[in-house]
Amino acid sequence: MLPFPTFGTPEPIKKADSYFQPCACEFVRNLFDLALDKKFGFLDSMVLCNTCDAVRHLYNMWDTYVDSVPCYMVNNPQKMYDESGFKFYRMELEKFKKLMEDLSGNKITDESLKKSIELYDETRRLLKELNDLRKRDIPPISGSEFLRTAMASMLMPKEKANPLLRQLIDEVKNREIKNADGPRILLTGSIIDNPTLIELVEDMGGVVVADDLCTSAKYFWYTTKPNNDPMDAIVRFNLERTLCACAHPSEDRYDYLQGLIREFNIDGVIYFNIKYCHPFVYESAIFRKKLEGEVPTLTLEVDHSLSGLGQLKTRVQAFIEM
Repeated sequence: MLPFPTFGTPEPIKKADSYFQPCACEFVRNLFDLALDKKFGFLDSMVLCNTCDAVRHLYNMWDTYVDSVPCYMVNNPQKMYDESGFKFYRMELEKFKKLMEDLSGNKITDESLKKSIELYDETRRLLKELNDLRKRDIPPISGSEFLRTAMASMLMPKEKANPLLRQLIDEVKNREIKNADGPRILLTGSIIDNPTLIELVEDMGGVVVADDLCTSAKYFWYTTKPNNDPMDAIVRFNLERTLCACAHPSEDRYDYLQGLIREFNIDGVIYFNIKYCHPFVYESAIFRKKLEGEVPTLTLEVDHSLSGLGQLKTRVQAFIEM
């Protein structure tokens, strides 16, 4: 089996607006639009996690109106570091494991889980090693190139991705680089599944040296802690870190962001929020207030379809020139 993350497209939403309120998350509506057009027909099953109201509604709509690909919801706790949450999530993953066994016709053993954890952790370590090169005064890899690399690594079988990552790390370490004298920028906020927004910041003179994105750093920042019970290791890997605005306590996430700001010598933070992504909209207001006096912060609301780039350029350029 190959886990395949589903990214959206910048295409305008057509059919999905008939099923969702106009104030629903644009990313979710975009995914449902693709599903209605049968663009996910190559999948054997769609798995969603219970993260926010929009995703819960996506599950209901998918289960009702999309016949081509069955959909399953994993109910993950949103309160981290909670023993009752660990027990509940363990039961959810055991049910999910049984579903995957029935779907694939293969028994998922502890040994196979351990091998898979080791393989995926190696991918995370390699991406982290590549990402650490961005700490240099003159980063040898741009933010947009790194996002493409991270997203490709998420999509590819890890047996193929890992050797390519090692090869890329060696190439980037010895790369001839041009001077980059713009402000060092950290990107955070909603999912960014298209490098266009990062390229916009770089075109305006910003040097994107770090991010806190679902499609990049959140995927590889932590590895799995050693554990004789691989299922328990997976449970704790997911519930002993607060990386998403959907999870609590939020103080952990803020401390994590502050660590990135110090570690990558950040001059400014840009918060990209997809329209109607409520968890990150609420979080951005809180974090911007907390960051006042520490580092300049710009909050931008963006369309998933990437319309209105002209206005975004104006605001980003003004922020970079501050």
